[in-house]
Amino acid sequence: MSDEKTVIITTDGACLGNGQQTQRAAAAAVLEFQGHRRTVATYIGGNSTNQQAEITAAALALESLKRPCTVILRTDSKYVVETMKGNFRRKSNLPLWQRLDIAIKPHNVSFEWVEGHAGNPEQETADRIAKATAQLGKVDPVILTEAVARLNDEFTPVLASRVHTALKFLAGNCDGANHRDGQGFNRFDADLGHHLASKSSLSARDVASGRRLCLRYRKQLESFDPTITAIL
Repeated sequence: MSDEKTVIITTDGACLGNGQQTQRAAAAAVLEFQGHRRTVATYIGGNSTNQQAEITAAALALESLKRPCTVILRTDSKYVVETMKGNFRRKSNLPLWQRLDIAIKPHNVSFEWVEGHAGNPEQETADRIAKATAQLGKVDPVILTEAVARLNDEFTPVLASRVHTALKFLAGNCDGANHRDGQGFNRFDADLGHHLASKSSLSARDVASGRRLCLRYRKQLESFDPTITAIL
């Protein structure tokens, strides 16, 4: 066992419209080994639940490993953690639990709970990928590669392009920021937002400023293009 790689996996599942007829589910994970990261995702579709998406995320991540590993699998789902520790009985989702059991077999896996939406970079990245995949109805390879770039704090041409697109969208919906209608920039951000949006191209410094600005308008941008918020 001493020659096994130790991999840290952070997973998340998303089910948009959970319990509704229009629900769409997806699962995602961030895998880390000695400072190297990669991401995986899958679109599950409808007729699923958030719990099912969380189990799928764990199974998907383990299935993506190419050789036996020691794994620390982190998830914000207490349902998954407590079930896999034997504290919760398996009363439903039995085919998915079986899939996870099979995925675990080659590895030495321990499950850890991590609080969701609490500033953990990998957890929030997995969450963004899962949500974007559910919204798009497919896995976008660009989102996966850009997610790793953000975790590594890397500047990429794709990031510059998406930030510029986001700024132009927000500026185009802004009526001078005199009305609190939730459209475009607010009055505190309008000057900077319009200035950056009007540029023909953005420098690395502009992209950094524009990205911070756009992150404050995540909900507007999600309705415009979910790939933008996933890449930011």
